[in-house]
Amino acid sequence: MKTRNLGISLLIVLAAVASVVAQSPATGTAPAVGAATDTSVQKTLEEILEEPTTTDTYRYDPQGRRDPFRSLIGPAPKLDPGQRPAGVPGFLIDEMKLQGIFQTRAGLTAMVNGPDNKGYTIKVGDKVLDGEVIRITTTSVVFRQQVNDPTRIERFREVVKDLSPSTPKR
Repeated sequence: MKTRNLGISLLIVLAAVASVVAQSPATGTAPAVGAATDTSVQKTLEEILEEPTTTDTYRYDPQGRRDPFRSLIGPAPKLDPGQRPAGVPGFLIDEMKLQGIFQTRAGLTAMVNGPDNKGYTIKVGDKVLDGEVIRITTTSVVFRQQVNDPTRIERFREVVKDLSPSTPKR
């Protein structure tokens, strides 16, 4: 087995040497293989390692193309604190954390933590900055979120916030 691998390795080396000799210019005597490859490798290394003389050698010109690092879905709504309504109507769905659900005379009500780390109660029909509460169950709250995605047909999606997040299955 080892002699077979050695034979294959020897054939590969001989093929490489033959290709270098075939690429060298035809003169009366064949140049030494090491000398031909040393000069070409040296030239290639010099070209690769050549540093630009100034920092202004490369500039990106978009020519009307979009920024490849910008989201295709669209920008997330970014509002200054002064522009947002106070309380729950000024919170994004992703900023709220469900803390608990309790029963009242009017039905189920949920307790959420806002981005200001304060507790707020919400019920079905309450509006938030990017959607509204459409359903509250004993273990979750379902929001209808407005979607600004040109690739989707639907303008809304349902976002479910569970009281006890599901544990990953093993």
